[in-house]
Amino acid sequence: MKKILLLTIFTISILNAITWSQLKSWGNKTIEPDVKYNIETEGYNVRVYEFTPVSDPGSTCIMTFTNEKMGMFCFNKSKDALRKEKN
Repeated sequence: MKKILLLTIFTISILNAITWSQLKSWGNKTIEPDVKYNIETEGYNVRVYEFTPVSDPGSTCIMTFTNEKMGMFCFNKSKDALRKEKN
């Protein structure tokens, strides 16, 4: 009985340490953003990440984060940007 109780406590501790989102994305490939930076604003720490989606190399996506909100926008890369990438 004590072994079962200890095993249960151990299992609960592990599950608390690993969030559900970490479990769901355990084997996913991780890519680095093309560019990341902060935007100086009054009262907010806006973090910006620009990346090229793996499934659509002709696009760029921009994600912005504050402590309260998140936003994302994707668009086609310009022909000039695509030429620079190929060189």
